[in-house]
Amino acid sequence: MTRILSAFTLLACVPLCAFGADEPARTPEPGVKERVVMGWLESIFVKPWNRRLTAKLDTGAKTSSLHADKIEHFSKSGEPWVRFTLEDIEGRHQEPIKVEKPLLRTAYIKSHQRQSSKRDVVMMDICKNGRDYQAEFNLVDRSNFNYPVLLGRAFLKDVALVDANATFLFRGEDDPCYKATAKSDK
Repeated sequence: MTRILSAFTLLACVPLCAFGADEPARTPEPGVKERVVMGWLESIFVKPWNRRLTAKLDTGAKTSSLHADKIEHFSKSGEPWVRFTLEDIEGRHQEPIKVEKPLLRTAYIKSHQRQSSKRDVVMMDICKNGRDYQAEFNLVDRSNFNYPVLLGRAFLKDVALVDANATFLFRGEDDPCYKATAKSDK
């Protein structure tokens, strides 16, 4: 009888223990940012033009890259700036956008197939999943690649966890960034 009573007590406790009835609710550690799950391909919106671009999320790359044409250097108030064009390489029939940004630095990008290349780095504003971000992008001709944007670890580390099995977890048309674009077009 004692064994049956002990077994019954143990079974009655299992559901409570399994749900952590005795543990206080966990709160996030200070400084920890909430990250969302994204697929290895996602739509982003480049601000302030809200140009929709397809981005490949690449945890193997440190720096993010952006397709840029007609890159020119110039000086503004004695500081180095760069001017470039965002061309539509995805076939969406969008007009080219001329962009001028302060030059943050020059990066040397390693390549397994050829020598390191020297690239200009600028800060760009992007929107993803209804949230605005600032990120560093090196400028490069990506017309030989499938996607005009590559999001690297420096951006992803505080923003996303990448599901290598998924693409477009936030469809471009469902992204609040797109909806803001559609409203501003009216």
